[in-house]
Amino acid sequence: MKIFSEYTPKQKIVIYSILAIFALVYASISLINHYSFRTFAYDLGIYNNMLYSYAHLKANYTSLQQPMVNHAFADHFEPIFFLFAPLYYIFGSYTLLVIQIFFVLFGGVGILYFTKSHSNNQYLSIAVLVQFFAMWGVYSALAFDFHNNVTAAMLVPWFLVFAHQQKYKLLLLVWALMLLTKENMALYTVFICAGAALHFFKIKKLRNILSVLSVCAAIYFVLIVKVVIPLFQTEDAGYIYNSMYKVLGNNPREMLTTLLTKPGYVFNLLFENHIGDQFYTGIKSELHFSVLCSGGIFLLYRPQFLVMLIPIYLQKLLNSDAARWGINYHYSIEFVPVITACTAVFISDLNVRSYFKFILAMVVAIVTGFYTYNKLKSRVSIWYAPENAQFYNLSRLTMLSEARGIHHDLSKLLNDHMDSISVQNALAPHLANRNYIVLFPNTKHTKYIVVAPKTNPYPLKDDYWNCIDTLLKSSYWQLTDSTQNVLIFRRTE
Repeated sequence: MKIFSEYTPKQKIVIYSILAIFALVYASISLINHYSFRTFAYDLGIYNNMLYSYAHLKANYTSLQQPMVNHAFADHFEPIFFLFAPLYYIFGSYTLLVIQIFFVLFGGVGILYFTKSHSNNQYLSIAVLVQFFAMWGVYSALAFDFHNNVTAAMLVPWFLVFAHQQKYKLLLLVWALMLLTKENMALYTVFICAGAALHFFKIKKLRNILSVLSVCAAIYFVLIVKVVIPLFQTEDAGYIYNSMYKVLGNNPREMLTTLLTKPGYVFNLLFENHIGDQFYTGIKSELHFSVLCSGGIFLLYRPQFLVMLIPIYLQKLLNSDAARWGINYHYSIEFVPVITACTAVFISDLNVRSYFKFILAMVVAIVTGFYTYNKLKSRVSIWYAPENAQFYNLSRLTMLSEARGIHHDLSKLLNDHMDSISVQNALAPHLANRNYIVLFPNTKHTKYIVVAPKTNPYPLKDDYWNCIDTLLKSSYWQLTDSTQNVLIFRRTE
């Protein structure tokens, strides 16, 4: 499949330029954050430790999450990490961040090709590509570590491409990869298939295949959540994310009953601050407005794409954690491929000249870009860290010199024998290449403590220096190495 073969040489230059520009933008967010110690134990440290284990053909017992979780599969079922593991030997602690950037670019190429296949309009496809790369959901996700939500979402355009082309083997391959990303992405896949079945309803064979894939994805989701994940959990632990939906009920049966029997109540929850604290008011409205301003208005005219987003709306807006309601972190990336695919279909179906379709698509892309820029400056969604997302803000680079000193001291002071360590939050993603690592101030079963006072002290706050002072006075810990950037303690017991 020669993706760019139907584009003119000038169009190819434009496409390659767009890909290169956004690749640099994304790298300046994600990779610089990591180098500058703005990635954290939760979640990149956890995932890097997992990747290290798999690269060495070992099970991962996610020590950073113990005792709440004692096996990686007790938290999320993400077997796609086995495919990523060999790349650890090339990219080290940056592996997952590089993979994430690659998948965003890969998803963009997919939306370009889907738009071209559906519309036969090269210019329209380029405009939709810009919309895709400019949407706020991408920047929020890249600004916060790594998550397989991004991996699954970026496969959606290719799922639609192969469905449109009726290439069933490739369609099945992409479907399988989406299931392997994460168990809740399997639920997303259920509705992606269902929405696609509605979109291609007139093609009987394709419709039937997509319907079967939707049912199979639903069965897979239930089996993973009810059978596979419990196998790796401590006794009577239950699926740890059930408690996030208390507004629906205390167990899956109650939740499902509420969804089916109280549609008015559930609909209101999509807009209301059901926690009640005024501190969270406006977060849900910001999400809805963000969707509408970025092409989501077209979902009302092509509801088959709105069907695809049903589980995303529900898992975000019915959640007990208000941080998930808004447009922060990776919790909105699933909107990006669906909204842009819907935009492509709606505009390409308009009964106007191709030139006007391109103009309308470019207007949508520009509005999306300006809206994203505005949301990068400030937002209602709580706990937004602008320094992690504002790639254009040169003040972000001031941390690079300081970070260089920390990296230098870590490389000089640490060695492979320090395999059981307690580390400060921002150090965890960089030092996760060990069998046992916990988050400071937890020191259980560790021989060494590594802290960097100039980095994020979470979960400690004002008591950080009191904790360090206690270590300095302790007879159980000895300060073995000290620089202006890094302190290393060794257990004396």
